Amino acid sequence: MASPPPLLRVSVALSAQVLPHILDLITSFLLPRTIDSAVYNRLDRVIPLYQDTLPYTVRAMDGAAAKGHLDVVQFLHSNRTEGCSNTAFINATVNNHLHVLEWLYQFYPQNANPAQEIVKAAECGNIQILIFLQFKVRREEVEPALEAAATHGHVEVLTALLNRPYSMRRSFLAAADNGQTQVVQFLLNRGCNERYSYVNPALMKAAEGGHCEVIALLIDKSDAYTIGDALIEAAAHGREVVATLLVKWCKSDKLTVARALEKAAENFHCDVVKLLLENIKHSDDTKSEKWQVNAIIDLAFMSAVEKGDALVIAGSNYRLDVLEYIIDYCEARNLKSSSYRGSITTIAELAAGKRHLNMAKVIVSKCDTLSTGEALRIAVDNDDVEMLRLFLMKSSRVSIQDAVVNAARTNRVEMLEILLEHSSADAIEQTLILVDAVATPAMTEMLLGRCDPGAYCRIFANAAGHGLVGLVQLLRDKMDRHSIRCALISAAISGHTEVVKGLMDKSDSTGITCAFEMAALKGKVDVVE
Repeated sequence: MASPPPLLRVSVALSAQVLPHILDLITSFLLPRTIDSAVYNRLDRVIPLYQDTLPYTVRAMDGAAAKGHLDVVQFLHSNRTEGCSNTAFINATVNNHLHVLEWLYQFYPQNANPAQEIVKAAECGNIQILIFLQFKVRREEVEPALEAAATHGHVEVLTALLNRPYSMRRSFLAAADNGQTQVVQFLLNRGCNERYSYVNPALMKAAEGGHCEVIALLIDKSDAYTIGDALIEAAAHGREVVATLLVKWCKSDKLTVARALEKAAENFHCDVVKLLLENIKHSDDTKSEKWQVNAIIDLAFMSAVEKGDALVIAGSNYRLDVLEYIIDYCEARNLKSSSYRGSITTIAELAAGKRHLNMAKVIVSKCDTLSTGEALRIAVDNDDVEMLRLFLMKSSRVSIQDAVVNAARTNRVEMLEILLEHSSADAIEQTLILVDAVATPAMTEMLLGRCDPGAYCRIFANAAGHGLVGLVQLLRDKMDRHSIRCALISAAISGHTEVVKGLMDKSDSTGITCAFEMAALKGKVDVVE
């Protein structure tokens, strides 16, 4: 087969005299592998140019059948030998080209697959094609077409095909599963209303899929047991509207509602949890029923919290109403596992990070105990005064001290002042030691100003022992000779050369001698030198 002529655009863009082989190469990349698309798209000017260099395949007739070009199909049949495949039949069926399909059955019956084609016709609702095909298939091959029609809501197709009895169970379930209300009503009217074979399984499918109109058609034909199962299924899939419809039929069965709540909680469907909680009332229940219901609800909340978790999801979605429900329930019934406490901590951190004050208020007001360490740090970093004051109401001494250290290290004066209002003298002294190396002199002075002057000697000695040059220098002029001597010895023993240098000119000879001897005994060479 000869090489195809170069494409016009390629010839215009490139000079054939300069790079003739490049023209052929680019053309070979751009041209399709066959001439089929030119044929079924009726590109009459293109076909003469390339039909001698590009091969024909069955796709030429398949494509022509898809487009309904019977004349092209007939031309190919008369002038070519490639023929077609079953795709031609399928394409003609899907696109409702009955005249093409009839012709194909006359000349290429060996490629037909009427069982497959009738299903496609049913899916597309092509009635005339169905009428043509239904006498070419066996009885059992019609049922998949009925199911396809039910799935896609084609009542007119069902009417056309139901000229003799068929098993309609799968079609009925398919209609319910896909929310095809008209089909369900049509089949109910035709007698598909037996409870156990049709109605109950269809109700479960509709509940799972969230199809309320179908449920409304079926619910009064079902039984309490199946309605309860449908409620549980709807709750498990988070179908709030369906659950609202079904719970009205299950209010007297508290155990079923509780089990549905358990499934909703396990899958973190907050709105369904709230709905079902509102529908569990114990007014007329026996003690045994109350105990069973409460046990299931307890398990539901514990399961949700342990799986990690409904609380965090409610917080992350800013569902404060659901958050309050779950916290109130867990706090009132003392359902406070390590996972629960961890979740509350996570939500506190989320509220601080997102500056969501209302969420933080829910946590602080509802929880007896709260781990606020990271939430305080976030509030300090964000300079969030309101958030900081709120979490300080439930913060431990350790959490507050960590926040004080963070504020001092990051030079946040306003945050530090608020934190110091809630800090003990011991905590402030410890903070001075922890932050002296990184805090600014102004921060150190602020902390020192909150300390009792009677504690200065102790702070001075600790600073010298820890090698805190800045704090030592700040307090040095306030110390008596005895305190300086003790601090010098402490610094020498610990090997803090810079502190020793700063104190020697303030110490007496006795203190210097003692410090020298202790440094020598401890092997602190730098200090001795």
